[in-house]
Amino acid sequence: MANYTKTHSFNIVLNSLQVSDSSSGNNNDCTYEFNWTNIAQGKYEMNFSYKGQNNADFVANDSPQLFLSIGAVPSTYQASNAYGSVVSNYIGGLHAETHAANQVAFYANEQDNCKVYFENLPTSGPIRLQVFRQDFITPFTTITGGVELADYVVVLHFKQIGKLDGYNI
Repeated sequence: MANYTKTHSFNIVLNSLQVSDSSSGNNNDCTYEFNWTNIAQGKYEMNFSYKGQNNADFVANDSPQLFLSIGAVPSTYQASNAYGSVVSNYIGGLHAETHAANQVAFYANEQDNCKVYFENLPTSGPIRLQVFRQDFITPFTTITGGVELADYVVVLHFKQIGKLDGYNI
C-alpha cells in the first residue's frame, strides 16, 4: 500500500462497520486501529463530518454528543462544578435529518462544530469514538426505546498549522 507523503492535511475515515476487534460491539463506543507513524508530527487543527444511517427510534430531544480520544491532548476545556475546568475529548454534537415516514438520520458537516487543536499527534495507539447523551455521562440511546446509534461514517479532517519547533508552516 502506498503512503501519502504530504501529510500537512489528511483525513481519517471511521466506519462503525469496520471497528477494531477490541471494540465494545456498541456503536456508541467504537475503537479503531490506526498507524500514526506515516503522519508528520506538528500542530494540527481538526474538524469532522458525520453521516449516520436511519435511527428508527427517535424523538426531538435526542441529542448525541461526540467524544474523540486519539492519545493526544486536545484544546477543548469543559467547565465543571467539581474541578473548575478540565481538558475534554468533546468534539461536537449531531443534527437530526428527517426523511419520509418520520425516519431520522444524524449528521454533522465540517462547519457545524468548533475546530479542535492538537499540539502534537500520537505516535501509536487506537482511535476511540464515544457518543453520549447531552449530559456527557450517559451513553447515547434514543430516549423512547433505548436504541443505540445507527451505523455511521465519520471523517476526521486534520490540517497541520505548525511544526513542533514553533515555526509556522
